Amino acid sequence: MSYWKGLAAAVAIDLVWIMGASTVLAPDLQEPAYTVAELSPNEVDELIEISERLDSLVMQLQMNPADVDAMEKVADIYADKGWWDAAIGPLARAIQLDAGRWSLWSALDRALEKAGMATITDAELTVRAANFVDEVNAWGHGC
Repeated sequence: MSYWKGLAAAVAIDLVWIMGASTVLAPDLQEPAYTVAELSPNEVDELIEISERLDSLVMQLQMNPADVDAMEKVADIYADKGWWDAAIGPLARAIQLDAGRWSLWSALDRALEKAGMATITDAELTVRAANFVDEVNAWGHGC
């Protein structure tokens, strides 16, 4: 196995592990949606790309915690993958910072609908925003 194939396999395993973890920055899944053996090379490449994009955005948020555009992009990544519940946290935090941005409210409405939530309270949005901030601050400090 070449170095790059081995690296891709290791990254895929890490991503499947992360995606099965229950955090604000990863979808809340009881079991991984798939195993590494079920992933095609294109799916592995896609997961690597998603991981790199998230890492970049979260590093940006660590340097600039008020970057609403980065939060919206994080939520977009989750929405694109159908991880609707995970998209709520970054959207809630972005709305705290820029409540006048219509696109954030629209994305939140869609995420809530797709996540099966008819409504959400202001208190729950505040909790999700705070959890997202905590996860951004902890990103990269785990084992």
